[in-house]
Amino acid sequence: MKIAVTADVHLVPGDDLHPQRLAALGDVLEQLNTLDIDRLIIAGDLFDKDLQGYGEFEALCGDFPGIRIEIIPGNHDPSLAPDHLLAENVTVYAKPQLVEFDQRQVLFVPYAPGTRMGEVIERFRDRLAAGRWILVGHGNYGGGLSTPHPHEPGVYMPLSQRDIDHSEPALVLLGHIHVPTSQPPLHYPGSPCGLDISEVGRRSFLVYDTENAAISTQPVNTDVLFFQEPFMIIPRDDELSRLKKEIAQRIGSWGLD
Repeated sequence: MKIAVTADVHLVPGDDLHPQRLAALGDVLEQLNTLDIDRLIIAGDLFDKDLQGYGEFEALCGDFPGIRIEIIPGNHDPSLAPDHLLAENVTVYAKPQLVEFDQRQVLFVPYAPGTRMGEVIERFRDRLAAGRWILVGHGNYGGGLSTPHPHEPGVYMPLSQRDIDHSEPALVLLGHIHVPTSQPPLHYPGSPCGLDISEVGRRSFLVYDTENAAISTQPVNTDVLFFQEPFMIIPRDDELSRLKKEIAQRIGSWGLD
C-alpha cells in the first residue's frame, strides 16, 4: 500500500484569490489516480485561515471519490472539525487519534496551541509498537530542520529529538515548514504550491510505501513557481552581454519548458 503526503496548501475561497493553490492540490490528486494510490494525508494548514466556505475544496474531493483524504488541522485552521466537510471521502482528525493503515499504526496529532507534540505522544505510548508506528503532526522540529518562516515567528507545537528517540516512530511526517526537508525518520513534504517569493523552486509531495517503508518524492505541476536569483554586477564594458548570458544559463538550469 502506498500513501501520499502533503501539507500547507493554504487554500483561500474564491477563484480570484490564489487559485493556483487549489490547482496544485488538484494536480496531486490527478497524479494519485495514475500512480494507483488511494490515500492522501494532508498534515495541517489545508486552509489559510479558519474559513467557513469550503465549497471549492469539497467540489475537488468529489471529483476523486476513490481517494481517501485524511486531514489534521494546523495552526492556520485549528478549528477545522469533522462536521465542517461533508465530502464522503474526507476524514478530519480534530483530536489526536491512533488508526491503522495496512498493519501500520498512524498517530494523527492535530495542532493544539501551547502544547508540545511529545506530550500528546506520551498519552498513546503504551499502545505504540516501537519502530512500527507513524507520526503525522503539524509543528516545529527542534533538531535543526525548522527553518523560521517570516510570517510565522515563534515555535509551534514543537517536537524534540528526545521525543523521537523515546517513542521510536518508524516515520515522522510533519506540516508547518513549507520547504521540503528530510532528516530520516523525519520529513516535511512542504507546500504543493509556493506561497510567496521565499518559497522557491519546483514543488513536490511525498509517497510512502507501507510494505518496504520506502519514502520518495513526486513533483507537482503548479501554475505558479517562484525563483530568486542573485547576480553580482561589475562595472566593465562587456558587463551587459555577460549578464544576459548568465541570466539565460540560470533560467536553463531550472529545467522548465
